Amino acid sequence: MARRKKPENETPQQIEERLLMERISNVANRSEKTAWKRKLNNMEKLLEELRPIEEKILAIMSEEKQPLIDKIHDLRTIMVGDCVHPFEHLCMKDGYVECKFCNKKLKVPDGS
Repeated sequence: MARRKKPENETPQQIEERLLMERISNVANRSEKTAWKRKLNNMEKLLEELRPIEEKILAIMSEEKQPLIDKIHDLRTIMVGDCVHPFEHLCMKDGYVECKFCNKKLKVPDGS
């Protein structure tokens, strides 16, 4: 297969890497490369068809999903301030207990 044009000011390591990549890329014959490029072009056309659909999905998400996410965020903010550190949200980390819900480092309360 044809060699690529040698870039100017190429270091010995870059030459070695380029030659290695050329050897690997030249394993396939010309017809295999042409068929692969045709498939790549087809995939790019399909991705172009997908973009308007993704935009519609994003529009729906911003109209319907975002208000719910905002409510969840507001409620979680309140809950973090009032966190009672439930057992199922506590974990040991480096000699202290951490609440996974509010991310507070906790110590054993005095008294009992």
